[in-house]
Amino acid sequence: MSLARPAAGGECASAHSESYFLYQWRKRMEEYRGELLAPAGTMDCLKAAIAAGADAVYLGGQRFGARAFAGNFSREELLEGLSLAHLWNRKIYLTVNTLTKQDELSGLCDWIAPFYEAGLDGVIVQDMGVLEKLRKNFPGMELHASTQMTVTESRSALFLKSLGVCRIVPARELSLEEIRLLKEQTGLAMEVFIHGALCYCYSGQCLFSSFLGGRSGNRGRCAQPCRQPYTVLGQEAGGGRMGGKSQQKPPAYPLSLKDLCVLPFLPELMDAKIDSFKIEGRMKSPEYVAGVTAIYRKYMDLYLTDREHWQIDPKDQELLAKLYVRSETGGGYYHRHNGREMLTLEKPGYLACPQEILERVHGMMEDGKLQKPVSFHAAIRPGEPINLTASCEGISVQKEGTVAQPAQKRPLAEDDVVKQLKKTGGSFYGADDISVELDGDSFVPVSALNELRRETLDALTEKLQDRQKRTYVPEHGREAETAQSEAGESTATAAAMPPLHYADTQRPQSTQCYVSVLQAEQAFAALRTTGIDRLYLSSDLMDDPKTGQLMELVKNVKADRPGFELFVTLPTILRSYSEPYLKRLSGQVKAYDGLVDGFLAGSLGGMCWVTEKYPEKKLSLQHSVYTFNRETRQLYQDCFAPDSYTAPLELNRRELEALPPQNQEMVVYGRVPMMVSAGCVKRSLGACQISHTQKQLSQGIPAAAFSCRLKDRYNAEFPVWVNCRHCMNTIYNSVPLSLHQYLAEQKRRGIRAIRLDFTDETAEKTREVLEFFSEGKGTAPAQYTTGHYKKGVQ
Repeated sequence: MSLARPAAGGECASAHSESYFLYQWRKRMEEYRGELLAPAGTMDCLKAAIAAGADAVYLGGQRFGARAFAGNFSREELLEGLSLAHLWNRKIYLTVNTLTKQDELSGLCDWIAPFYEAGLDGVIVQDMGVLEKLRKNFPGMELHASTQMTVTESRSALFLKSLGVCRIVPARELSLEEIRLLKEQTGLAMEVFIHGALCYCYSGQCLFSSFLGGRSGNRGRCAQPCRQPYTVLGQEAGGGRMGGKSQQKPPAYPLSLKDLCVLPFLPELMDAKIDSFKIEGRMKSPEYVAGVTAIYRKYMDLYLTDREHWQIDPKDQELLAKLYVRSETGGGYYHRHNGREMLTLEKPGYLACPQEILERVHGMMEDGKLQKPVSFHAAIRPGEPINLTASCEGISVQKEGTVAQPAQKRPLAEDDVVKQLKKTGGSFYGADDISVELDGDSFVPVSALNELRRETLDALTEKLQDRQKRTYVPEHGREAETAQSEAGESTATAAAMPPLHYADTQRPQSTQCYVSVLQAEQAFAALRTTGIDRLYLSSDLMDDPKTGQLMELVKNVKADRPGFELFVTLPTILRSYSEPYLKRLSGQVKAYDGLVDGFLAGSLGGMCWVTEKYPEKKLSLQHSVYTFNRETRQLYQDCFAPDSYTAPLELNRRELEALPPQNQEMVVYGRVPMMVSAGCVKRSLGACQISHTQKQLSQGIPAAAFSCRLKDRYNAEFPVWVNCRHCMNTIYNSVPLSLHQYLAEQKRRGIRAIRLDFTDETAEKTREVLEFFSEGKGTAPAQYTTGHYKKGVQ
């Protein structure tokens, strides 16, 4: 498929006459050709992507993919798609980018094996256990870290690199400068989104759809609650003034971002030598895939060949604007951190695509039908079999047909042979060069020539496709895995599970009680309550007006209660600009070094930072570090030796039993963080006047607070924790999780500790909850949810 290009405007100037800048740019770009990566939810979309000029296509099978409601590919379709793509020298990346439960993991390698043998180019992964199994069993296949892994800085990327990952799909919230820095610091390939829908939450950190309706975004079933209307309530939503600037009218859709379109600044991304330019849309139509891919192909090629005359044709911009987008498009996070300008202020449903746009795309698809140039050489002699050789891309095949007979009447002419060999319709080939060697007067039926042409082209196709085939040799034997998979076990047996090795494999004498706090008054309440074995203190409280008082109380508690521990909770998201914050935190930890026993990390980057800076201290893993299966637990145990793991919030009681209880702590009370976002409700109201420099220096930054709430259509209110220091919002559930009815059940299972997470509770409410869970006094919470404990997610 091709689009008419703007006039080139003449021959390029020589290095002597052009500007020094342009000359240097040409030298840098000589070997560079960014990959254009298109989506495909169906076979028609795959064909459209290839025809439109995609270098690679990402797609999902009927298992393990993050778009459960896309068409997705059956085993047979996927194998056909691999053959088609490889015939055209295009790559196929398979999405295996969901969190995988223990009882699902057993069938992974058998499911991947036929695609691997057919030459699958790469797999996009979220689950660390899946990553480890693929690394061990499928050598030579590229492993890509999904944006669902929430890679936001270099430490996590380098750790993934050590596990065999060769490409990162960084969080969409990163700026172009951050992506450039990440590439420079790690040497990893960068795959970035250039077009399509954007999530409000950091990908991989969203539990909104999961806890509202049981459809988990981490399992490919997001119901998109961010596209629903919400009313903003609270002090930031009033009609007063904040920071000397009038607040704006609250947006009706405060969580719905505009679709991304980078075409206006595509040259900037290419100058940064981004490795892969990714179009979002595995649930969209072939027309969308074809139109968007063709336009980006056109302008990527144009920039590489004629930078000086690069400009966008308004007709192409119009086509992009009308091809299944929401009311507006924007530039995403590449040049801004957040803001009202990024939101769809109108109803964020997709606009109907005008008929004339569809007709234009259909015309492009017809014009772009794929054909590979093939050359033929035919040798025909009376009394000998017809000999036909077909050649394409340096590969040749030779086939023999029926025996040529002496001509009785009109002998076969060269034009007759050429005419039949040109009839390649219905195949992937177009005759490019035909030579015919006729020796003597021969006769061959037309049907025989046609049949030989078809057989030869089929053989050529098979040989071209064989170039990337390979053999699967599993690490532990394929038969055992197949047997377990076919047994249909709902929970894998302990014998079939890999061993876990812990420094302390003994169950505690009694289940301990841990407490996590966001606010200083909650910390004071927890420290004054007996029966608390560990306090997780937000890292922001290490630099608070009340830090000195808190630490004095911690010192007294440690003296009175041997074994009491203080851990510092790191921010869930760390970015390159978090380094000054981490440096200050290190100073604060040093000042109170005798009191801080360890850290609670909510990300790979945080885990790596603790291991790098404080190898002598304990490390605990937050529930945002997903451990859905034993393979993930084992990997983390081998690499980080955590003191404890927080049980995943999306697993039910049966699924939790498939994981070892050793060193496991379980949240039994607290509001669940539904979204962690770089977006800011406060800024969307026009109520934030803090500069980026202030954030970096932590000067004049207000304390984090529950500044507002979001009320949905059902009048549920979700508190929003506005953390200006990290320029990040956390949206919590409207009611707390409470598993007080199941405490005895989990204690019998032998878990290390129950945990109480305090977020927006007052000091008095904190004391009430602590007394109820630790001492059995008082009453249970009036309103609560049991989350996924009973049912789990799909």
